[in-house]
Amino acid sequence: MLKRTLLVLSLGLSFLIGSAEARKSKGSSVAFPPSHESLLLQNQKINQMGVERIGDERGLSRLVEDGTLVALPKTDAVKIAPSLPSNRRYVLPITRLFLLALARQYRAEFHLPLQVDSAVRPRNVQESLRHHNKSAAPTYGPTASSHETGATIDLSRHLSKKQTQWLEQRLMPYVYLGYIVVEEERHCFHIFVSTEAALL
Repeated sequence: MLKRTLLVLSLGLSFLIGSAEARKSKGSSVAFPPSHESLLLQNQKINQMGVERIGDERGLSRLVEDGTLVALPKTDAVKIAPSLPSNRRYVLPITRLFLLALARQYRAEFHLPLQVDSAVRPRNVQESLRHHNKSAAPTYGPTASSHETGATIDLSRHLSKKQTQWLEQRLMPYVYLGYIVVEEERHCFHIFVSTEAALL
């Protein structure tokens, strides 16, 4: 299983690096541009995972209390944005594990932490966000925001060119395998983590 996964990762990385460079040469400045198809894919995976969409703070508190959602890690590899409210510093366990692994590799490379700007976001918060951010995902339908499930984190894009390229290339194999869905938004890397990432 491990050998097959490594082979697929190698092939996927080569393919995606080529695809990313092709997108950039055509005018896109990022490897993972946001798209309608990406939102559809995230919602398809959410349906397959069978996770609950959180409507409000009461529902969020219930999922924290029963252990469905866990706190973001507090380590020297992960920095939480001060602006992120304490009651929204939670994610699904698989998302926490993926973040920890990625952040440790990033710190080993650059001796800096990755910053989490956003994590779980109940539907009522997403609705409020849409009032002043017209590009924010809707709260219902096949392109609804995946933040409502706790499966998604936003990592700050206040990075150097070298750091950005490192992160893009590190994420590419997992995108290829279908373990994650990534969108490079203006200020962040939006990373949705599916339960398939447990196979890593």
